[in-house]
Amino acid sequence: MRDRGVLYVGVLLIAFGLVFLLAETTDTFLVPFGLRLGWQAFWPLLVLLVGFAFWLPIPMWWDRRHQLAGLAVPGAIVTMNGLILLYQNLTGNWGSWSYLWSLEPMAVGVGLLAIYLLTNQAKGVLLAACILGGIGLVFFMIFASAFGGLPGILAPTALILAGILIGLRGIAQRGVRGNPEE
Repeated sequence: MRDRGVLYVGVLLIAFGLVFLLAETTDTFLVPFGLRLGWQAFWPLLVLLVGFAFWLPIPMWWDRRHQLAGLAVPGAIVTMNGLILLYQNLTGNWGSWSYLWSLEPMAVGVGLLAIYLLTNQAKGVLLAACILGGIGLVFFMIFASAFGGLPGILAPTALILAGILIGLRGIAQRGVRGNPEE
């Protein structure tokens, strides 16, 4: 296809049209079943589509992925926001923001990881992705354990397991190096 820009716009218009059709028809056709979804349920899909719009050029112009890889960071952030909003909107659990905010640094880490994988950047980009992802994961576990429901049980367990693994690694490294005099 010679003009991928036209294809890009076409794909986005189809995606937006599908979201609009979904929102309009579910509000009409599902009412007899006791479901009223419509825009009040599906508006976060518009945010997800904006995230999709950032990601779509990368596979479409694969031969230029090195130049387009920077779109991965805003794409990851907007996509994460769309997923969080969709979860909160469908469940009504708006209080989950008290711990879901920690997914934002993880989204930046995912975007940086995508840049690293798409461009074969120096290890520094991979290190930054791991640091941000790790910080987000630790904050998620801490805040989910304090404010979350099921994550409130899983997060402390994950923290305990992480502590045990890190402790065992420290013991193993100490054993390999030998016991220094104390």
